[in-house]
Amino acid sequence: MRFNFKLAGILEDLEQTKNSIAVESKVRPATIHDLVEGNTKRIELPTIERVLDTINKVAKEKGKNKTYTLDDLIEYTKEDAD
Repeated sequence: MRFNFKLAGILEDLEQTKNSIAVESKVRPATIHDLVEGNTKRIELPTIERVLDTINKVAKEKGKNKTYTLDDLIEYTKEDAD
């Protein structure tokens, strides 16, 4: 897959669990799990917005001077054409 989901690293940086983010963002735990494991085939924009809003809220509460964006959450890797 050409998309790399980086939520696992964000959760580690913020010392949060998948479940805590799921509860706070009101996103199904299975959806958060799929994002962490890279098994997501489809995700709604409102879901991404809730996840980003939640991790940014947690980051602010922890005194992190960082605003997480879509680029921090999902990375696109271009495949070379042979």
